[in-house]
Amino acid sequence: MSRRMSPKRMNEAVGAYFARCDGTRERVPQKGGGFSERQTPYTLYGLSAAVSLSPQEVLAAAHGQGGAAGAILLKGLIRVAAYIQEKALLGELSATVAQAALKELGLTEGPAEEAMEPLQVILDGEAEAYSR
Repeated sequence: MSRRMSPKRMNEAVGAYFARCDGTRERVPQKGGGFSERQTPYTLYGLSAAVSLSPQEVLAAAHGQGGAAGAILLKGLIRVAAYIQEKALLGELSATVAQAALKELGLTEGPAEEAMEPLQVILDGEAEAYSR
């Protein structure tokens, strides 16, 4: 992975990718007044293209198999994740889509829903009377 691009060059490429995305930001007037801002979104695939690696190589390097270049890529992935979370919190991206995108980046923690045990509630006789 690092044979393709030096860490210095990779850092420059990652910075240039985010700068290009930010450079497309435009203010769009809304019907009820005010403005919204749009830009080319930060994505795993955009970051991958900027550093000439596959998304799988970027993820592997960022999650511990890439040395100095991996640290640069992890920082880039975290910036992509922050962008996704901001868009979801602002209501510009659905929570379901945001969660799927964050999972793809490998930056989510905690057990998957499938791994969670079902919750079972057992009421004793006294509590059962109150539940009716």
